[in-house]
Amino acid sequence: MKFPLKKRKHQYYLLASVSLIVLFFIGYRLITNKITSEAEGLMEVVIKQYAKEKESILQFDFNEFNKFIIDTQRIIESSAGLDKSELKNRLLFNSELAFSEENIDVSFVYFLEDKEVLDSYFFGSINAGKNILEKTKSLEDKNQIFDTVLNLGGKTYYRKIIKHQLQDGTFVVFGYDINLLKYWNYFSQKYSGKGGYVTLTNNEGVCMLHPEIGYIGKRETSFFDKVSLNQVMKNFEQEDYKKKKQVKVAAISEYLKLEVMRYYDVIQVGNSELILITSFPLNIFIKESVNNIKQYLLWMSLLALLTFMLILAFSRSQLRSQHLKTLQYEQERKRLAISNEQYQQKNARLQLSQLRKKLNPHFLFNTLNSLHVLIGLDKTTSQQFVLRLSEVYRYLLKDREANFATVKEELYFLEQYFFLQKIRFNNSINLSIIDNSENKALLKKIPFLALETLVENAIKHNEITKKNPLFVKVLIEKDVIVVSNNYNPRKGEKEASYSVGLNYLNNFYAFYSVNSFKTEIIEGEFKCYIPLLSK
Repeated sequence: MKFPLKKRKHQYYLLASVSLIVLFFIGYRLITNKITSEAEGLMEVVIKQYAKEKESILQFDFNEFNKFIIDTQRIIESSAGLDKSELKNRLLFNSELAFSEENIDVSFVYFLEDKEVLDSYFFGSINAGKNILEKTKSLEDKNQIFDTVLNLGGKTYYRKIIKHQLQDGTFVVFGYDINLLKYWNYFSQKYSGKGGYVTLTNNEGVCMLHPEIGYIGKRETSFFDKVSLNQVMKNFEQEDYKKKKQVKVAAISEYLKLEVMRYYDVIQVGNSELILITSFPLNIFIKESVNNIKQYLLWMSLLALLTFMLILAFSRSQLRSQHLKTLQYEQERKRLAISNEQYQQKNARLQLSQLRKKLNPHFLFNTLNSLHVLIGLDKTTSQQFVLRLSEVYRYLLKDREANFATVKEELYFLEQYFFLQKIRFNNSINLSIIDNSENKALLKKIPFLALETLVENAIKHNEITKKNPLFVKVLIEKDVIVVSNNYNPRKGEKEASYSVGLNYLNNFYAFYSVNSFKTEIIEGEFKCYIPLLSK
């Protein structure tokens, strides 16, 4: 009964969908002009936002370049209580900081008296330094901060200079050269834009940044053929902030040879003004974008129709397959639950095995018994014994998130543990540790208590006497640790727990799908190979 009802419901949806599609196409024809107008307005908002983003980036970067001038001005203004050597050191430090900037090729400091150089210091090219010296002598004898664009040695620089007269009549000149080609390469790669390009000039119209680097360092009149430099600056100098707007004109791009829409903004950097010109191709960017919107709208309409048809065609098959998928999901959920439970049980068994090893009362009894004997014989050694015992139990009882530890941690624990056993057996047991990995294996992982487990097994299951001492060797290689001991099994009944330690290690590596763990008895030695894990 439910299926016919659903069928009629689908038919109703089909009729409603077809009606909506027809109305949509009718509305599409009626509102095309409106959409075009709105799209053009939206694109203009996007363009203005793009221009503002570039303005913010460039203003930030060039103010960063200008900060060394500001810092120098502060140093000079606060130099009244400084001797000349201290002032020089501060200025040289600031000059070195400026030179450390990636885009600054030269920085310099001069001390002048009657246009004669008393001292000169510069970081960068010697030839550039000579040029700077000639330019500096020609400066007017007054305090001033200025900048200029100049070509030097095939490179174009934006030079920042501050000149100030000290109390003794000496002039100090501080400045640096910003490599505009190097900065443009950085800026164009990091802040590449889609659809438009930026041009930056100084307040005299000299090009500082341009995608065609041949323009950089030159005065290109086509930048201001539709709007003059004075108009741009006059708009910026408006006292009413609300009246300051981007100057917008249509022009022919000297770079693309196409009609572009240009937006002019003024960037304030210290006491200087830079002019940002953002250009967007009209046909390529604005008109093409509007046409794309129209095409997208048409394709969306066709896609909507096709979508409704596909939904109707596949709805019945989806309903039929839904029940089967639900059953499969339930089966998979149950399987995952069982698998998770098995994993939890296995992990719990590993944790239980570790806990039993941590709190082994037999080990504690033997240790305390050895301590009781030692206290009366050697007070110093007994104190060390107590400290080592505390280190052993601190390590054993420490909370850890996983069942493995680093080789370094296990070696340190083994040394503490073996010290306790050495007191008990004296010279009847011996331990040697050889690291052939050159300390490269110390941060790799092995099962928790792996080394102690093997040494404990060697002590438990071998005859240990003065005539037949036990020798344990730990050999550390790049990807494996080999623990070996002379094989001299005890006579009589073996302890029931003999295989617990090895089973723990074997299960550990099986859990992590590592099959290189193994033990063997060869040429009178018991050997165990412990693979090193990287995680």
